Parts: sequence; structure tokens; C-alpha cells
Amino acid sequence: MTSGSAGAPTSVPRGDDWGCGCGPNCFTLDGDGFTCRRVLDEPEVWRVELLMHDTFLPSVNAFVVLDGGDALVVDAGTPDEFNDTRLMRALVGLGVDPARTTLFCTHAHIDHTGLARELSEAGASVLVPEGVLADMRRFAVPAWRDGMVARMRAEGAGDAEAAELADVIWDHVLNFESEGIGFSVVAAGDAVCCGRWSFEVVPAPGHTVGQCVLWEPARRVAFLGDAVLFLCSTCIGFWDEGEDPIGAQLATLDRLAALGVEHAFMGHGLQEGPLDERCRANAAHHERRSARALAAIREAPGRTGFELVSAMGWRAPFDRWSETPALTRWFLVSESIAHLDHLVATGSARRERDGEGVSRYYPSEA
Repeated sequence: MTSGSAGAPTSVPRGDDWGCGCGPNCFTLDGDGFTCRRVLDEPEVWRVELLMHDTFLPSVNAFVVLDGGDALVVDAGTPDEFNDTRLMRALVGLGVDPARTTLFCTHAHIDHTGLARELSEAGASVLVPEGVLADMRRFAVPAWRDGMVARMRAEGAGDAEAAELADVIWDHVLNFESEGIGFSVVAAGDAVCCGRWSFEVVPAPGHTVGQCVLWEPARRVAFLGDAVLFLCSTCIGFWDEGEDPIGAQLATLDRLAALGVEHAFMGHGLQEGPLDERCRANAAHHERRSARALAAIREAPGRTGFELVSAMGWRAPFDRWSETPALTRWFLVSESIAHLDHLVATGSARRERDGEGVSRYYPSEA
């Protein structure tokens, strides 16, 4: 198969449910509406839309950069046989040679790493930033799950709920080492090349500790993973106590806004306006959330972290909390704790353990 130089692939297999044209520079991947669509000409970038599991997000993106017979795949979607078929059909339709293909994973979450094994076994080289490897080692072990349980208990969650929420997120990280998936490691500042194009590995902590983005300054192109989204605000869950993931995310948004990105390719959805404006709006959103948390602490000092969740302005059915899906509850609880960690890290609030080891929050000036 070969890719046409100015349009959709010139030789795409036809069938009952895929390969049909869906407009200029586009072909279908199945009968369910998933497509491979060209989204940029220089460099040549194709968006492969894959099914997203378990959340309100409808899909996750894998991007394919093509140049001179080389291919760079950025992120690998969620692991299931349908997505495997969709991604492989996209690569076949684009005329990709697996032996000249590199997969780069922006972060350790399974919706961005899930098909790495399939690509590796097909012949692709897999690249993992140092920070992403550290996250894989940190997150995909029982000790991390147990640490999440202990932290949520310390924030006032009941034993059963703390275990349920930890379990629902624990299986969303894939460790290439323990799974026997071959890969090479790249460092911050290294170049990831595809034909004529060279992309810099840039750390973007916040959503995860080790997340990295790819940046090509000549055409002002960036592959951002989940560092910033237009569909929603990126979820920022808590890390270990004493760390400040919200602060890290605010710093990442500030750096991304200053880069001058013109073409932003994100893990979910598409760019819907200037990236710098979206970064500033997202930062303001987080700052408002932290301000609500601080106001709630001042209003009733001594509440636990779990008690403060409902005061942070979430659009959630707190009157039917037990009916809310566990993964949604995890997002709400973990980001709420992250905001409390941010208030403590910035000196706006203080955390004190009561006689039962449960954290309670007070304004710093009190």
C-alpha cells in the first residue's frame, strides 16, 4: 500500500465495513464510524480515532506522522481486538511499513499505551520517555494501589470505598517491563525523528508525573497527550502526599501557552481554538477550583478531604453518590485531594491528622 502525496491513500482495501471514503483525505476503519483522517499536510499527520472505554469521553486518538517512508505513531489507544483491528487497518491503508515505524507513548495510562504490544510484535520500535517509564514502575504495582487506599482512608473515605476507587484506576496503567513489551528509553530534550522531521521530547507533568509531549518548532506542531484538552479539563489526580500535581499542571500549562503552538494534537478530541487561550482558561479553571476548596475550609475548618469534595463545585449527583460509577467517583475524589495538596503546598491551608489518623483541613491564617 502507498500513501498518495496530496489526498487519501491511493490503494485502500475495500470491504463491507471499512476502507470506504468518508470525505477528502479520509477513510473508514469499520462500520461503526471510526475513521483515519488527514489533519495536517506539513508534516503529514493522520488522526486515527479509536474507541475509549469506561469514561464519558467517546474516543481516544492515535496520530500517525508520515515522511519519506518512515512513520511515527503517537500513542496507541485502548487494548481490545476492535481497536487493534482499527489501528492496523489505518496503518495498512496508509501504506505503513512496520519495520520503519516508531511508537512514542506520551504517558503511562492504558488508553495511550494499550496497543503497544501489537505494534511491537508487528515490527515497530517503541519509545518511552524516562518519566513515563518511572510512572509505569511506580503505578503498576500493588504497593501503589495500597498507597492509594491508605491515602483515601486518611482523607476520610470508608474502607470499602477507598478500596473500590483504588481498584478501578489501578488497572488503567500498563507496565511494559512486567508485560514483556520491548522498548527503548528517551530522555527529556531528546529528538524523536520521522523522515525530515525532528520532534523534541518535552516534560509535561500534571496529568501524570512523567507525561511528555512532542514539539516540532519549525511548523509549531505539538503532540500533547492529555496535557491539555478542549473536550474537558484534564483530570489531575493526587500523587503522593507532599507532592503538588495541580502546581505541576499549572506550570505545564504556562509553558505550553508560551511555546507558540499552532497545530495541537491531543489525546482526546481536536483543537478548537488557539492553544495558548485554552491553556490560560484551563489554568484559571483549576485556580477557581482551589479557591472554592479554600473557601469551604474557611467556612467550616476541620473538615476531612472526603467531606470537602462536594464543596468544590463539581457537577455531580452527590445526593446519589453511591449510584455514580466508580471511575467517575475516582476522578472527583482524586482531583479534589490534589487541590487540597495544592493548597497545603502553597501555604494557603494546613493539614492536621486527628487522633484516628484522618486528615483535617484548616486555613493557614487560623
